[in-house]
Amino acid sequence: MTGPPTPPPSSAVEIEDAARTILPPQVAAPTPATEPLAAEPVEPAPDAEQASSNGQAKQSTTYELLFPSISDLARSGSLRELIEVAERGDLSGDYHTDPTRLYLVAPLVLAYLIVDELPQARHALTRLPENLTLFDLSKGLLQLLAATSERKYPAIYRHAEALHQFVLQPAFLDAGLGQILAGMITAFILAFRTKTFTLLSRAYTSIPLSLAQSYLGYPPEQSQEVLNAASASNWKFDPNTQILAPTPQPASSARGFGYAQSTLQAFALVTDSVSSLEARP
Repeated sequence: MTGPPTPPPSSAVEIEDAARTILPPQVAAPTPATEPLAAEPVEPAPDAEQASSNGQAKQSTTYELLFPSISDLARSGSLRELIEVAERGDLSGDYHTDPTRLYLVAPLVLAYLIVDELPQARHALTRLPENLTLFDLSKGLLQLLAATSERKYPAIYRHAEALHQFVLQPAFLDAGLGQILAGMITAFILAFRTKTFTLLSRAYTSIPLSLAQSYLGYPPEQSQEVLNAASASNWKFDPNTQILAPTPQPASSARGFGYAQSTLQAFALVTDSVSSLEARP
């Protein structure tokens, strides 16, 4: 007989601790419902082509040289330090059009998503030159950011799964980068689900199980996952009515996450997409 499920992380420190066990992930995420992104070959920068034609070894870019530090910070869950190093390296690096710039920008965007600083994530993406915005990695990050900004809950999990699969493809531009990004995507989903649990607890006195599944990104066949997580958070479930009753969370609990919205703001966040969720066939 197994014991009660482990409660989800409930503070910024616990989320970072959880990220340490996630990076790098041991297995790939389930196959996404959307068409997977295609891994594209990395085009060498003009300077690299010239060096190669002269028989010289390609010199590492500043982005490649900084990536080991980014990797270590991601593995340790030190997101604030990662953001600082990546921002400084991106703004001061040479060869701004070189594809290896994504070695910094992709982890930077995901770090901003994990800590729920969406304007900063958008700024990091929009300052990329046009040639780098055409990469499927950049497009996938932009789709995930857009869905998160608009609180399109099913799309958030769909884009996250597609991106997770994409970065773990053998043809991805760098296997080490792919492992780090995959772990950070998983950490983002963990943080986003935890935040959503908190918001649901403050916005609802009861909620249908099917709607909770939509908010938390679980398909119908994984309803037990929702019930396990709900039980760990002391939610009550009525199997006859299929209704969950969240336990109200005090404002101090939300502030531990850095999500100090009022009850009205929390309600607005989780109910913006209720009509679209309930209208789905």
